[in-house]
Amino acid sequence: MAKTSDRRRRPTTATAPSEASGPPARGTPCSGCGLVVEGGVEGCQALFDDESAREYADIRFAARRRMIVDTYCLQHPERYCASAKSLAAHLTGLCIAIEHRGREEGLNAAIQRWLDRRPELEKPPLPKARGPLTIAAVRAATDLVDHRAAVDGWARGTWDAYAALHPIARAWVARVT
Repeated sequence: MAKTSDRRRRPTTATAPSEASGPPARGTPCSGCGLVVEGGVEGCQALFDDESAREYADIRFAARRRMIVDTYCLQHPERYCASAKSLAAHLTGLCIAIEHRGREEGLNAAIQRWLDRRPELEKPPLPKARGPLTIAAVRAATDLVDHRAAVDGWARGTWDAYAALHPIARAWVARVT
């Protein structure tokens, strides 16, 4: 397991440049999000897997599960957004979570049906910077209030990093509404 900034685990070594709040972290930068963590991209994946386990163990932390998955995938597009279809799924998922709160279930189902028909999509260039926060911010949250704030801040920062693709995401969502 990767060493994390989660207050329940010791020692801590996972930080992103904007999340640093102490001595510099040791480790390797994740090639997706830039988080400095033991193991680089695999250590970052371990943090995501740990977060997933927490959400499955305590349903209260899973309220924004789809947002968490879409945000993580957009910060690691080499692994999770290799095709235009997978990018469309995660980009529209985050768009819906941020801009259409309360309508996520229906809109995400409509997007899935649309993508199942294999529309012709062109994959646009992706941003180099993918947001100021990483999964480490979510893992550091120890109570439900902090967790929700961390997830929302992380997702919003990632969405903002993809600003050049907002028109495309909105057009894809508009296709199903």
